[in-house]
Amino acid sequence: MATESPRPTRGTLLVAKPHLLDPNFTRTVVLLCDHDDESGTLGFVLNRRSENSLAEVLAGDHDFTGRRDPVYLGGPVGLDQLAIVHREPGLESAIEVVPGVFVGGDAALLGTRVREHATPEADLRFLVGYSGWGKGQLAREMEEDTWVVAPASPAWVFDPEPESLWRRVLRSLGGVHSLMANAPTDPELN
Repeated sequence: MATESPRPTRGTLLVAKPHLLDPNFTRTVVLLCDHDDESGTLGFVLNRRSENSLAEVLAGDHDFTGRRDPVYLGGPVGLDQLAIVHREPGLESAIEVVPGVFVGGDAALLGTRVREHATPEADLRFLVGYSGWGKGQLAREMEEDTWVVAPASPAWVFDPEPESLWRRVLRSLGGVHSLMANAPTDPELN
């Protein structure tokens, strides 16, 4: 009896299959923060570090001068927006997407905690842009066998080695997914 593949839901990871060649999503791991078959899906790529630090992204904001926190490319949409995934419970209007992992919340309070270094850098993920799918779009991509759905955990979300996250998540799933993790970057080399 075959087991049904997990479906995308809030708090799961979308892991790009090796044949997904869209440069926005090649070998990415996306944390789904909102998913509804009727209204669409929103998430953040976790494993694409930008070349800028938080201080560079927030240039002119003297409260963040000197903050070298890395900033990640959350996706191709809304590149003028900064989002924060964090482990700060109790922030008003924060959304818990994985137990102990939150998105957004009271920006002023979170900003104060960041400025004061009250929240460890390892508990923060700053992202420019987001990944979004309109109604039915992700369902079509799932039918096209473009993504693998994996369980998310705080360890994956705040992984200190995002460059190898794609391979490690696939390997953790075992079976055929472990084989995918070894696929060459250029399929023509296969």
